[in-house]
Amino acid sequence: TLCANVGFEIRRIEMKPRNTAKPLAKLTRPLPHVGVGMFRVSILTNVPPVLREFGHDPDRVLAEIGMDTAMLADPDALIPFRMVGTLVQHCVTRTGCDHFGLLIGERGDAATTGAVGLLLCNAPDVGTALSSMVKYLHHHDRGAVVTLEVVGSRANLGYHIYEADVPAADQIHAAAIAVGLRIMQDLCGPDWRPAEVLLPFRKPEDTQVYMRIFGAPLRFDADNAALAFPAKWLEHRLSNADPNLRHEIKAWLEDRNQPDMADEVRRAVRTMLVDGNVSEEAVAKTLNVSRRTLIRRLQVEGIAFHTLVQELRLEVACQLLRSTNNPVADVAASLGYAGASPFRRAFKRWTGETPADWRKHYAAESVSR
Repeated sequence: TLCANVGFEIRRIEMKPRNTAKPLAKLTRPLPHVGVGMFRVSILTNVPPVLREFGHDPDRVLAEIGMDTAMLADPDALIPFRMVGTLVQHCVTRTGCDHFGLLIGERGDAATTGAVGLLLCNAPDVGTALSSMVKYLHHHDRGAVVTLEVVGSRANLGYHIYEADVPAADQIHAAAIAVGLRIMQDLCGPDWRPAEVLLPFRKPEDTQVYMRIFGAPLRFDADNAALAFPAKWLEHRLSNADPNLRHEIKAWLEDRNQPDMADEVRRAVRTMLVDGNVSEEAVAKTLNVSRRTLIRRLQVEGIAFHTLVQELRLEVACQLLRSTNNPVADVAASLGYAGASPFRRAFKRWTGETPADWRKHYAAESVSR
């Protein structure tokens, strides 16, 4: 039974139709508020066992970056999103495995997202479930956003980092998309596969593990991380959904919302950058406030809308320049610029370098490290 306004007592729910999925348990105690820039440990509880599979002592490896394995023991504990990148990057370096993040992500499922996962598995259909993930993922992850786009007969389920200066963004993207695959299999069945997997980083020398996990065509150097699939799957019904339980979980999540206008705007803008169209009016509509209220509340927090948008555009631009081989003109187009020239001018104004020079310097520094 549900403990109103407190948390959830233990109750095990078999997720159908993915018969191979582990039972999803209700939350057993009140959870801490996931603050700005924070992340529930959840999937990272798998880091120590994967390190052991490579013959490494997790205590020693984590101590090298000032972490204790106890920090990863509780899936409901919180760590800074940037620390997730630092942790995974260090594991890549120590194991020599350039797909370490992917190995972590494949061990995820809907339960990875905690209360949000319970909400998904009790939705009436896949479309409602994924829309709920878009709306409520910030109760699990405050460094990235999930998007659901439908264009014609194709749907894209995307994951987009908006926290600045996150190490190993490629590893995080790969892990997140692998978790997304497992969530879709929880909802649609264990044999579900996407039509295409989009990954915003360079093609690795060995793609066999990607093919094994996703079982679908891979597109590296993509603008965004996403699973593409036929939109008809959004109509797929979840036969074992409990509407009463869903209602109570949704109310519980809504009650836990603690508005932070700047972060809400960051999440909304990062979502809109997927198609390059960003405006004060569009963001205000998304957040269900007036444009005047949006600007006023940002001013109270000491942030200007145009500055926030510039910061996010710069972060996404740097992610693409670091991780992909995409031409500068393509990066400019993906961010909504009219052409490469205005993007170059803006980027140089932000960083003091042209995009091409910044990319060269970053590559040189990476080699020296």
